[in-house]
Amino acid sequence: MFDEYADKFKALGHPIRLKIVAGLAQKECNVTKMCEGLNLHQATVSRHLAILRSAGIVEGVRSGSEICYHIADSKIEKIINIIGDEAHV
Repeated sequence: MFDEYADKFKALGHPIRLKIVAGLAQKECNVTKMCEGLNLHQATVSRHLAILRSAGIVEGVRSGSEICYHIADSKIEKIINIIGDEAHV
């Protein structure tokens, strides 16, 4: 269990990935909207999402040509919400 969460915390160890997960804690979202909100290129956001997916933190559900992402780990979501509450996000 500790090894699994150590890997998840490593994946969250980048500010952009933290912002992505914090945003997904508020609402499911697709890559296009994430790019607009973060003011980043699609390739950059996709690379960060791949890391988060690989760690089991987020997952995507395809709807036509669009993939809508959400947090897949409820424990990580709780942690992110605590951080958000502390930062008044």
